Amino acid sequence: MIMAPSTGEVPLTSRVRDPGFTPSVRDLPKLLELIGTDDEELATAVERAVLRIETQYRARVVETVTAAATAATRPARGRLAKLVGRLATGGAVEDAVRAWLLGALRDADPKTRRTAARSLGKLKPRTKSEAASTEKALLEAWDAAEGDDDRRALTEALGKIGSREALAKISQGTPDKVASRAAVMIERAAARENPGRIDLSASRNAPIRFHTRAGLEGIVAEELGRVWKPELRGPGVVEATLDGPLASAAAIRTATHVGFPLARVVRRDDLAESIVETLLAREATSLFETFTKTGGAPIRFRLAWAQGGHRRALAWRCAELVRERTKTLVNDPTDSTWEVVVDDRDGKLSIELVPRGFTDERFAYRTGVVPASSHPTIAAALARVAPRSDDDVVWDPFVGAGAELVERARLGPAKALFGTDIEDEALAAARKNLENAGVTATLHRADALTFQPSRVTLIITNPPMGRRVQRGAHTDLLERFVSHAAKVLVPGGAIVWTLPEARKIQARAEQEGFTVEGSVTVDMGGFPAELCVYRLGGKRRRPAGGKT
Repeated sequence: MIMAPSTGEVPLTSRVRDPGFTPSVRDLPKLLELIGTDDEELATAVERAVLRIETQYRARVVETVTAAATAATRPARGRLAKLVGRLATGGAVEDAVRAWLLGALRDADPKTRRTAARSLGKLKPRTKSEAASTEKALLEAWDAAEGDDDRRALTEALGKIGSREALAKISQGTPDKVASRAAVMIERAAARENPGRIDLSASRNAPIRFHTRAGLEGIVAEELGRVWKPELRGPGVVEATLDGPLASAAAIRTATHVGFPLARVVRRDDLAESIVETLLAREATSLFETFTKTGGAPIRFRLAWAQGGHRRALAWRCAELVRERTKTLVNDPTDSTWEVVVDDRDGKLSIELVPRGFTDERFAYRTGVVPASSHPTIAAALARVAPRSDDDVVWDPFVGAGAELVERARLGPAKALFGTDIEDEALAAARKNLENAGVTATLHRADALTFQPSRVTLIITNPPMGRRVQRGAHTDLLERFVSHAAKVLVPGGAIVWTLPEARKIQARAEQEGFTVEGSVTVDMGGFPAELCVYRLGGKRRRPAGGKT
C-alpha cells in the first residue's frame, strides 16, 4: 500500500484514483471537499479512499464525515450519507453511525433520506431492542413519506430487519419487485424462529439417491446390500429404494449425503413456474411433510443448481411464486432444512430434495483434524474394501487424524491397532479421535519407513498427497514404503491405500511380491487417485501368535 503524504507533487485528485493509495487521516478534510464534485467517478474513488484510512482513526473519521454530511448540500450530502453508512464497524462507532442515519430519515434532501434508510437496512441490529427501535423509526418514516420513491427505500430496509408489523405496512404500498422481495425476506426471518428439523425416525417407501466421491459407487452399493436394490446411476451416484426410517440411509458411511429424486418433467419456457409447480405437487409435498418436523411452521428450503452458480434472479422469482401460492413452504438460503437441487439441462427438469436439517452423527468422533486428514468417507471406503479378520494386526503408517483405524474398528474386532506419524499434531488429533470413538490403538511417533511392528496382517492408510506434497518426493516415499511393507507384513497380508501415481508404485509392489487384488479411480477432491488392495504372496495366512 502507498502511505502518501498530505502534500506532494502529485495532486490528491490523481492519487485518489489509485486503488493502492491509503490516505492519511490528515487528508480527510480535502477528500471530503472533493466528494461534491460533478465527476461521479472521482466521487466514488474518494469514497473508497476514505474507507481505506487506517481503522484506528475510524471514530475520528465518523465524527468528521457526519459533521460534513450535516452541513453539506446536494450532491455531496447524499454521497456523504452513503459513506456514513459504510463506516460502521461496531461498538461506539456503530452507535454514532446508527444515530446519525436515524436522524437523516427526516432530512429535507430526498437522496439523503433514502440513502439513510437503505444504510439502516444493511446495519444488522445487535440486540432485539435495537432492532425494534430501528424498525419503529423506519415505520414512522414510512407514514411520513412524501412519495413512492421514499417508501421504496424504506421497504428495502424493512425487508432486511422488519417484523410482521413491517410486512403489514409494506402490503399497503404499491406492489412492485422491491415490495415482493421485502415480504419474502421478512417471512424468511419469521420462519427461522421455528426452523424445523429433519425427522430421521420417519419412514416411507421411496426412491432415494446416495451421493459419494466419484469412484466409490460400487463400495456404496456393497455397503447398502441387496435389500436396498442399489443401482449405479453415474459418477458419484447410487440410486436405491428406502423402505424404512430415513436414519438407515443417513447411516451409510461411504456416502457423502442422500436425496430424494423427483420424477423428471418437461421444462416449460417459464422455468420458475416449472420448479414451483413441481415443489407444490403431491410427490414433493408428501416427502417434505413426512420427513420434516416444524410444529406447524412453514418448511424451509434453499435452491441449488446442478450446473453450479447462483442464478439469483431465477431464485428470487421462485421465492416470490412460492410465497404467492402456499403458506407451507418458505424459500430461505440461510441454514434451511432442505436443499432443492435443480437440473434443467436437455429440456428436462430434474429436482432432488436433499435433507439438510439434521446432525450427521456418523463421524461425530472426528473432533481432531490436521492438514491432509482423510475425508471420512474415504476412510470408511478403505476399511470396507480391506480384508479383515478378528485376529488382524492393523497398522496405519501415515495415521494423520486416525480415521482409518476408527473405521476399521467399527467393522469388527482386531487383535491390535497401530498408528504412526512423524507429526506430534497428527498424533494428538488421532489420539483424541480414537478416544472419542471408543477405539483402543497404540500410537507412535515414528517414521513409516523404519517402524517395525510385528506380524502385521493389514496396512490401511491414506498417505499424504495432493498440493501439500511434491509429486516426485511423494512417489519415491511410497515406493520405498512398499519395500518396507513387504518385510513387516505376514505372507498373505494386504495393503489397502490410495495412490496418486499408482502405475509406478504398482511396478515396485510387484517386484516385492505383491499382487493387485483390486483398484478403482477415486475423486479425492480436485485430483484423482487409485484406491488399491495389494496382497503379499499367495493365500493369506493368519499369524499363529508372536509379539506385536
